[in-house]
Amino acid sequence: MAGARSLVAKANLTNVGPLILMALVFGSCVANGEYLGGRRGLAAVAGNPSVFDITKFGAVGNGATNAFKAFLNTWLQVCASPVPATLLVPKGEFLTGPVIFAGPCKSKVTVDVQGTITATPSGYASPEWFLFEHVDNVLLTGPGTFHGKGEAVWKADGCGKKVDCNLPPTSLKFRNILNLEITGISSVNAKAFHMFLVKTTNVNVHNIKIIAPAESPNTDGIHLSNAVNVHIVDSTIGTGDDCISVGRGSSNVTVERVVCGPGHGLSVGSLGKYPNEEDVNGIHFKSCTMKGTDNGLRIKSWGGSTPSKAVDIKFEDIIMESVKNPIIIDQNYGSRGGDSRVAISDVLFKNVRGTTITKDEVQIMCSKAVPCTGVSIVDVNLNFVGDKGGHPSSSGGLVGALCTNANVIFGGKLSFPMCPK
Repeated sequence: MAGARSLVAKANLTNVGPLILMALVFGSCVANGEYLGGRRGLAAVAGNPSVFDITKFGAVGNGATNAFKAFLNTWLQVCASPVPATLLVPKGEFLTGPVIFAGPCKSKVTVDVQGTITATPSGYASPEWFLFEHVDNVLLTGPGTFHGKGEAVWKADGCGKKVDCNLPPTSLKFRNILNLEITGISSVNAKAFHMFLVKTTNVNVHNIKIIAPAESPNTDGIHLSNAVNVHIVDSTIGTGDDCISVGRGSSNVTVERVVCGPGHGLSVGSLGKYPNEEDVNGIHFKSCTMKGTDNGLRIKSWGGSTPSKAVDIKFEDIIMESVKNPIIIDQNYGSRGGDSRVAISDVLFKNVRGTTITKDEVQIMCSKAVPCTGVSIVDVNLNFVGDKGGHPSSSGGLVGALCTNANVIFGGKLSFPMCPK
């Protein structure tokens, strides 16, 4: 298996195509006396030839036997099926290291997780545990669980806000996919990101659970990069970083009825970390609930960035419970310094209500190089429930708003003093 992992690493570094990558891994296993199962044509579930059960390919649900070979061999059958096919993970606990589900496939594929899949502590040649790539028309469904066992590595993660850092593996990465649905599953204690959508189009995520403690570092719930036409709805996310973070090149993203907390809030960004990032536009968060998060509704960009744009961003109908930094635009994010050149415009915060533990309820801290334009804050009613002693807010009062390098329009009913003109 060491040889197979080495080939995976080399393939990733040289952009080898997905089918070639699968052949390399498969051939390596055979060459090392690790043939991935002999009854390939006979392993479908009885009575349903389009359902392939990983236990028919040697997986043992005892939580101790590595099921990597069974996952790969089952996937080869599912992907090659001329009719829609299902990879079934039955009840039980299945241990595995990194798994690549690569296409293109001949028909629609479903991965049905009924049991629990548990990550090995090490052996990751690339930064993901499960990678779906170059596969169109994919359904990942539950009610099963992906358990990343991140508690074993979090103390060693010293990334923080560093510019260059190698994060532990993401639990579920989806790359170069058209038409993806994720429903019913749970992701627990990811080593780093729980889900990462990159270069994906037409994505529907609904009725999922993401769980990790507040102190788990860099465990973003769902991170988007170059993701287009994404709908995330009716889900619960509690983790140690952003519940949802919308990154570079993403557009037409809607997040509805998501419960967030603990975590760092619902975020656009961070943006501008890398050179020549693509623009972000059409991002809409609505009817979400935030519970005890370290930040609320946030747009963040790195200082010293190259030029890009973040346009048409809306946060509407949000309920907050004891949230810190409820509304914030931070264009001095990270540790690099210099002025951000991410131009932020046409932003709406509307109908935000509940409680906050931060005296500065609104913090709009934009770039001197490209001031924010068209920022509207309408009907924000937050009751301050934090420590009423201590120091006054940055805006000078007990509660209030802070605006720097920004054209901010206030309207409706507000529970705090507006920024001075």
